[in-house]
Amino acid sequence: MNFNLQHSELIQFLNNSPSMRKTAGGSIKAGLYAGSGAVGGGVIFGPVGAMFGGIIGSIVGYIRGDEYDGAVKAAQALPPAQQEALVKEVSEILVSAGAASQMLMAQGGLLTALEEFAKQPAVRDQVWQAVVTGATLND
Repeated sequence: MNFNLQHSELIQFLNNSPSMRKTAGGSIKAGLYAGSGAVGGGVIFGPVGAMFGGIIGSIVGYIRGDEYDGAVKAAQALPPAQQEALVKEVSEILVSAGAASQMLMAQGGLLTALEEFAKQPAVRDQVWQAVVTGATLND
């Protein structure tokens, strides 16, 4: 099994999948910061405070939000042994979701299985968790 090829397919999928990016949930966090800032500013300083609180909250949300690109880059930079472990974990997730293990070993098979099975929210969440966990182990 060529783990370099499969790792490349995984990174390609992560870079091109809007549903995976949505799973990261960065925009929800940014919205919460903006809303919290607006409410806090409004309670303390009235309507003008709400406006400034919302702006400040939006800036904080932007700065602290969207960990997606960072996690994908970290997964891309994993050393070979951790790349292999990540590919194995993602493959196990896909097999438990119903993918044929033979399919995953073929060139393009991992990418095809990811595109098919990551439509399921539970699979998408598990794949994302595996990527984040694998990326943080490299720190």
